[in-house]
Parts: sequence; structure tokens; C-alpha cells
Amino acid sequence: MRKPRLNVLMRTLAVGIVAVAMLMSAGPAALSAQNGPQRYCNPLPVPAYPVQTASGRDMRSMADPTVIRSGDKWYLYPSNGMAWWSSDLVNWHYQLMTLPGVNGVVWAPTVMEHNGNFYLTANGLGLFRAENPLGPWQLLGDFRDEEGKVYEPFDPMLFRDDDGRVYFYFAGGAALGIFGVELHPKDLTRFVGKRRHLFAYQPAHKWESAGDLNELTEISWIEGPWMTRRGGRYYLQYSAPGTEWKTYAIGLYEGESPLGPFRYDPRSPLLVDRKGLLNGSAHHSLVEGPNGTHWVMYHVLYRNRYRFERRLAMDPVGFDEQGRMIMRGPSETPQWAPGVKTKPWVDNDSGSIVLSLNKPVNPSSSYPGRGPEYGVDDNVRTWWQAADGDKEPYLEVDLMQDFTVDSTRILWSDEGLDLKKGVRPGPYRYSISVSPDGKTYSTVLDKTKNNEDMNIQFDEIPPIRARRVRLTISGVPAGMPVGLLELTVFGKR
Repeated sequence: MRKPRLNVLMRTLAVGIVAVAMLMSAGPAALSAQNGPQRYCNPLPVPAYPVQTASGRDMRSMADPTVIRSGDKWYLYPSNGMAWWSSDLVNWHYQLMTLPGVNGVVWAPTVMEHNGNFYLTANGLGLFRAENPLGPWQLLGDFRDEEGKVYEPFDPMLFRDDDGRVYFYFAGGAALGIFGVELHPKDLTRFVGKRRHLFAYQPAHKWESAGDLNELTEISWIEGPWMTRRGGRYYLQYSAPGTEWKTYAIGLYEGESPLGPFRYDPRSPLLVDRKGLLNGSAHHSLVEGPNGTHWVMYHVLYRNRYRFERRLAMDPVGFDEQGRMIMRGPSETPQWAPGVKTKPWVDNDSGSIVLSLNKPVNPSSSYPGRGPEYGVDDNVRTWWQAADGDKEPYLEVDLMQDFTVDSTRILWSDEGLDLKKGVRPGPYRYSISVSPDGKTYSTVLDKTKNNEDMNIQFDEIPPIRARRVRLTISGVPAGMPVGLLELTVFGKR
């Protein structure tokens, strides 16, 4: 009996020495990453993801994010739920925010800080004003065009130029493209002159055609305008060909005036990936982060239960020597948080890779048709679910050789969510343990007392050598079965 115990002891000691050595060699940033929010991973683990009801089903969804910076904080305003605030662009805090006279979902909100106040509008709404980015809000009135007629915007964007003049961008719907107009400085609900048609769908831009293969050449949705100024150049970004397609991405026009003329950037689309976990990456906002960096906050397509089910993601933005805008993403592995790298758009990857993709997986049990392979297939449209009555549910991944594991991402399924039946969102409780041989296990993460409602979890783990990683689930929201869309294990060779 002494020899096996000694082997286990020596192996554990070796693992600890290797882990410490790796941390020391990685430098201060990596060391602090184990004690603070120094890394993030898409899709973003924002608390209290709102519930959307569509096609007779309840589900989580968040889309069309506007993020602004005011002072030393950032504020997030997405469709279907407002608002969140953060001190670092990584850890977000939910705060209920209401608009007077508005009931139900607010779609595609946009917020601007101007002359000491904050201004907000959204699809089909008038203009609201507040002294604080989280309200309370006052309705100033409907937008009115140059003829005094009420105008209800679609996918609006409020932009304050460096000279204090305010411009209003919006989509025309379907293939009509993007429009812009200046707003009156003494009454921001009034147009100054006629709206200008800035550009429309161009079939020659193949990526703007609808369909998961851009095959629908007679259909497109040009939407989600966002204006950024840098120096004397104006970067008018937009999204196409429709948020329900994997090909949804961000395009770019440039000009020397806020209302053009604009020239198309042939590098478009700037943010697209059809192969991995994240696709349909667009309808975004661009915000200044710590230390003069810039970040794009966008939504990604889930389409697990509904064609418009979405989540949030974030990646760095930069400009090359020619002044061309660069969006580095969409990333799907742990990235350095805003403020860690001085030029994150060059290379913001932390070096951790996916270790669990399609690896052998062993469950405590499986519900019929929801096998364990669906929990590690890098696909949010499939999921593993434990069998009914499983009192100690777990999912274990065999990495097939030793790796240094340093983090995990869990995308919970929320299967069975039904507000009418009283099945509501709530905290998930779980732990992560690792093993070198499938016999001896060490707990490296304990969230068995978690009380926060997080539909997505990204957890740092002190680097440790392991071959097997086990997720043990000890609690789910009342009325829901145990299940997850994806368990991803990250680490290094």
C-alpha cells in the first residue's frame, strides 16, 4: 500500500511544481490572472441574461448591444433587457432600468452622452434624456423630419461629433441600406434638412447576400449602423445580411464627413467566422476601453431554440499605419482583458487552446437523444442532458493525454425554462475536479454555493497537469433538468 500512496504523493507534488513554474515564467499578468479578471472568454458571462418569449417558448437572449463609457465606468444597453454597468468591461452588474410609457421589449437601443446629459432612443421610439446613464429617463418627444412629420427609427445610432454636432443614423429596412441626418442643436428630436441615403445593399458584395452560404442574392438586411471618428476620418460600420444567418457580419464604409460621401472598404466583412462555436457575429457598438484601447461589443447567433436567439461577445479594435480599422475576432478562447495589452488588436490571445473538442466523454447518465458527445461538440444547437432521477450528475472529459488545464467555459442549456409554469432562471451550482489517471481526483474549482444567475460561466483554474476533467453539477434552477450546451476545457500542451 505504501508504494501507490508514494506515487500519488510524488505525482501531486510534481503537478504543483509545474504549475508554479509555469505561472512564474508567464509573468505578472498571468500570475494576476489567477486572482482577478485578467482574462475573458466569449460568449460573455453577463449575469441575469434576460428571458425572451418567441414561438411559444421562453429562452435567454441578448442582442444589439450599445456600450458607452462615462467616467471610469462602462454601460451596456442591449435589446431585450437594460441595463448593465462595469468597471473593467469584464465583470458586469445588472440594474433594472425602465423608460416612461414603454412596456415590453426595447429593441436596438442607442445611448449618447452630450452636454452633461444622456440621450436614448430605440426602434420605433422617441428621444429620452437623463442626467445619469441609468436614468431616470424623461421622454422629450418623437423624432420629426424636415417636414415636421413623426419619424420612428429602425436600428438607430446617435453620434456626437468632436465639434458638438449630433448626427442620427438608422436603417431603412431590408436592402434599402443606411441613412443619416444631422439633428438640431437646440432640439435633438428635429432633423436638420432631409435625411441622406448613405448606401444600400450591393449584390457585388457577396457577403451581403442572405443565407448561411450567401446564396440568396435577391435578399439582404443592411442594418445596425455605428459611426466612429478617428482624426479626420469617419468609419461607418454596419451589419448584413440578417441576424438569423451564420454569415451575419460587420462591413465598413469610410469618409471625410459624418454624412459622406462614403467609400466601401473591400476588406469587409471585418468580423466573421462560419466554422466555430461563434457565428452570426455583428450588430455591434465600438467603445473606448482602458489605456486608449478600443473594443467591439457584438452579438453572436445561438439559434438553439429560436432563429433569433443570441448572446454577447467582445474583441479588440485597432487601426493600422494606413488608418484602416481592424477588428480582431471573433475569438473563442481565453483572451486578455481590456487594459492588459497595449495593442490588443495585434494579438490578444492568452495562449490557451481548446482541449476538450470531440474528446471521449463519460457521463453519470444521459437522457435519450441527449448523449454526452453533444456536450463537447463545439455546437450550441445540441446539448447533453442527464437522465431523470440522476442524483449525482456529472460529465467527465478524457483529454487523451496530459495537458496543463487553466480554465473552463460552461454554456448551460436552460432547458425547460417556462415562466408561466414557474420555471425561472436561477443559479447553477457545480464543481470541477481533475485527475491524472481516472482514479485520483482533485477539486480545483468549487461553486457549490453559487447564488448568482449566470447562464454562461467562464472560470479560471490555477494551472494544473491533468488528463481527465470532471464537471459535477450539484444544483440547477428549480424545475429544470440537468443539462448543458457545451463544456469547454482550456489549457496548454
